[in-house]
Amino acid sequence: MRNLVIAKRYAKALFNLALEDGQVEQYGRELNDLVRLLGELPELADAVQNPLYPEAVRKSIFHTVADKAQMAQVMRSFINLLVEKKRVQHLSDISEYYHKLIDEHANIARAKIKAATPLDDHAIQEIASSLESMTGKKIAVEFEQDPELIGGVLAQIGDLVLDGSVRRQLSNIKESLKRGELG
Repeated sequence: MRNLVIAKRYAKALFNLALEDGQVEQYGRELNDLVRLLGELPELADAVQNPLYPEAVRKSIFHTVADKAQMAQVMRSFINLLVEKKRVQHLSDISEYYHKLIDEHANIARAKIKAATPLDDHAIQEIASSLESMTGKKIAVEFEQDPELIGGVLAQIGDLVLDGSVRRQLSNIKESLKRGELG
């Protein structure tokens, strides 16, 4: 189960340290790398997360990984704290929230754009520019082709969904017909 309260608390603490150190991006990369490594090597993840192993053993394993990865001292201390507090299993959520803090600090919003057909870079940039005007934030776009949309574009920024798809328009017409609004 995801415990976002724990993830937010630890991510904010690390982010504040990163701001003080001027290492926001570096700590973010190191978090990503560690999350990816633990995902690729489940035995390693178990070795550093499983409370059945003695804490000293879990720390030793982590320190070996940190040495090989040449992690910053703050990151070593941070992960060491997670091992001590039995919070390593929340590392993925911590990393995810940490990156949200980076975006917030840099005034960046992440938009997911879907279209039925592939869009060229110019079209995606036009949509991003429109979204930037609406939100007042720099927009980072993730594009996905979705043939079920039939046509048009669907854009999502956080909880805001702008649905200009043909599928949505057809659905709206269908609902209007059911209510007898169209004659």
